Amino acid sequence: MDYKFSHVGIPTTDDKNWDGFYEPLRIHYTEFDKDEYNIEWVKFEKDSSMHPLVQNLPHTAYYVDNMEAALAGKNIIVETFSPGEGVRVAFIEHNGAPIEFMEIKQ
Repeated sequence: MDYKFSHVGIPTTDDKNWDGFYEPLRIHYTEFDKDEYNIEWVKFEKDSSMHPLVQNLPHTAYYVDNMEAALAGKNIIVETFSPGEGVRVAFIEHNGAPIEFMEIKQ
């Protein structure tokens, strides 16, 4: 499997200039591709159903070509979901830390 670095996501309780809000998981976010260091800030509403590891620890995200292959044999903590057209995202736990996989189809 080839993992290509995408971004680092950092949870915060501070207010930022949010680029969006993902309603199903109740997450405010900044767009990492606008940041010179590929940092995505995320803030979770109190009623967010996102896994506690993702809510409380920074995560590293990687682009993958095949989500199912990337997840095979891994400890999945957030099942695959689609935050936008052509985008699939899932989270695994790796040595106590959250890792995000992103599959993008054009």
